[in-house]
Amino acid sequence: MMQDKDEAAFLAQAKTTLDEAEGRVDDITKARLRTLRREAVAARRERHRPAWLLPAAGLATAATVATLAVTLWSVPPAPNETLPLDDLALLSDAEALEFYEELDFYLWLEHEQQAS
Repeated sequence: MMQDKDEAAFLAQAKTTLDEAEGRVDDITKARLRTLRREAVAARRERHRPAWLLPAAGLATAATVATLAVTLWSVPPAPNETLPLDDLALLSDAEALEFYEELDFYLWLEHEQQAS
């Protein structure tokens, strides 16, 4: 609530200050500012893109998406592709997990046996 009052007071003060500053601007500067504004607006109108560009870009995007969808949908997966479910048996076997947890020990033991 207090912020709304502070903001309203700030805006009122800013408007008063800008109105006073506008009154101090001489006629030559006002005329020059109006001319510059008209030139900027005219330049903006000239920079507009051609009307056909937006529909052409939309059609190009739609064609790209359609081509990608047809390509991904029609290409069968490779026959030797492994499924992620193949690893599920390894992960669900408690003994295999214990083996991998103690792998460093087994590698050390093998190294010791080869050294002696």
